This record gives sequence, structure tokens and C-alpha cells, in this order.
Amino acid sequence: MTRLPAWLPWTLLALYAVAGAVGLMLATTAGLRMLGMSQSMVDFLPATILGLPWSVPLMLFPDGPVTLLAGLLICYALNLGVGLVLARSAS
Repeated sequence: MTRLPAWLPWTLLALYAVAGAVGLMLATTAGLRMLGMSQSMVDFLPATILGLPWSVPLMLFPDGPVTLLAGLLICYALNLGVGLVLARSAS
């Protein structure tokens, strides 16, 4: 198996962290204001995609926007933890 450069897993983890933070910002009105967007553009889809595979039950059983946002934050944190373990094991 080909070895990856030591910086590649950490770069991918950092890119995922930024993408997830922006995805969660798109799911809140305060985040949209910080991004300079209209407050009517709230969208949970980017955060849901970045929370896969943990966010599948949230898609199947909708329980309201507040619960969805809390669940997506937990999904994102779980994926960050898995990514951190993978990045540490690769270097």
C-alpha cells in the first residue's frame, strides 16, 4: 500500500472541519447573518450530508428543527472524532 504524505490526512481533516462549521452556520439564522446571507435561507441539507452516516436516522424520523440542529451537531462532532483518530493513526 502506498504511504500518504504526513500532511494529507491533517489537511483533509481541517477541510472537513471548515466545511462542517459552514454547514452548521447555514442551519442557523445567526450563522447566516455572520456569512452575510438572508435569514430566510436556512438550510439543513449541507450539515445533514456532512453528518453522514450518523444523520440517517435524523432524515428518516424528523422531530423538529431544534432537535435536528442538536443532532447534526452531535453527528458532526462524531465525524470529527473519527477523522482525528484516522489522521493520528496515519501519521
